[in-house]
Amino acid sequence: MKKSTFFTALLLCISVQISWTQLGGSSTFNFLKMPNSARIESLGAATPALFDNDLSLGLQNPAAYNKGMHNQMQFSFNNYFANIGYGFAGYSRTWDKIGSFMGGIQYFNYGDFTRTDESGNIQGTFTAQDVAIYIGYSKAFFDSLLLVGANFKNIISQYAEYNSYGMALDLGAMYVSKNKLFTAGLTLKNIGGQLDPYTPGNREPIPFEIQLGVSQAFKHVPLRFFLTATNLQRPDLSYADKGNRFVIDPLTGDSIDTKIGLGLNILRHFVIGMELSPFKRRLFLRLAYNFQRGGEMGIDALNGAVGLSYGVGIRISHFTISYGRAHYFVTNSPNHFTLNVNMEGFLKAKKKRVDAPAPPKAE
Repeated sequence: MKKSTFFTALLLCISVQISWTQLGGSSTFNFLKMPNSARIESLGAATPALFDNDLSLGLQNPAAYNKGMHNQMQFSFNNYFANIGYGFAGYSRTWDKIGSFMGGIQYFNYGDFTRTDESGNIQGTFTAQDVAIYIGYSKAFFDSLLLVGANFKNIISQYAEYNSYGMALDLGAMYVSKNKLFTAGLTLKNIGGQLDPYTPGNREPIPFEIQLGVSQAFKHVPLRFFLTATNLQRPDLSYADKGNRFVIDPLTGDSIDTKIGLGLNILRHFVIGMELSPFKRRLFLRLAYNFQRGGEMGIDALNGAVGLSYGVGIRISHFTISYGRAHYFVTNSPNHFTLNVNMEGFLKAKKKRVDAPAPPKAE
């Protein structure tokens, strides 16, 4: 492979990480950190303490898989930056006394790229893509007050002639109060690593993360608030070079201290959000703010809505359609769409029609 192709593939490897965080260069397979549904996108991309019948919640905390997701299918697509497309498809099923299971696939398709040599002569094209195959499981204990679960992931990555394979495990636990109004969740995400690196002898870590969250709903108000602490495995979220924390602004020539203060460092660990569900849970309005994204991706005096995310969901019969939008930068925001299909509802409706008594015959 020519050098120009290698550098293009290398840029693709880090593009997802740059769009998510500026901690830079600390891991590979960073597409695993991207939200897999419009709802998760609109709630700040970190929701380990939400519990209902939305299949995608199990991707944030595998303890969230439950019998309410039985026989549900979900399909998501995000038209990401630079015409990159990524999505998720999954199916969940529950067996009494055994537990709840989920199978799914997450993919990133970066498209086709022109291959050139050092002089710019075109030599063809190449592709780049990432895929993760999920198997999830959850089991409830103590009258469903405590749930524990796990996601197992097979990870396949291909950038031109460079290929890599890895395995990862998510572990989660969740407490759900008897009235279902309060939940607390803990997730250890992406425990594992590369089994086959892109280049021999250069095995890289994958993006391990610890998240802890709580959420609170109200009995007579269709509103839920949540608070999530992210990246607990890394207390210092500064992205400064410890050997040279001062950089020169190329436009003004001023010296900039890239080390953030204690207060801002603590704040960047948090995501806050809310979800309003009026009209008997047929309409959902969502809003969240990710302090890490807002602090790292914003530009002084031009921050605007960076870090903000929002969305809407509509439930019609056995279908739930969700839209999510997150501001990663001062310009452009990707649009995320999710379709959830309640197959169990279809089967029950069909059985009800079949079992309905026949109308009396006319005399």
